[in-house]
Amino acid sequence: MRFVQIETLPAGKALVDIDKLTHAVPEGEGSRLFLGAQHIDVPHSLSELGNILAGRERTDDGESSTAGFGIR
Repeated sequence: MRFVQIETLPAGKALVDIDKLTHAVPEGEGSRLFLGAQHIDVPHSLSELGNILAGRERTDDGESSTAGFGIR
């Protein structure tokens, strides 16, 4: 299992098992994630969500990608 911490709406955080993620669709200014029969709403666009699931910074546009590793 692979878990990622994601901000949720209303303001909060959730640990999400990304192996259970079936699909995501745009919802308002964020996205709705479907985990089997359940869903959660998140304040991330689909491209931001892709970055988070890949372990990158949410707003990473690829220009300074660190592939999930922090720079010190």
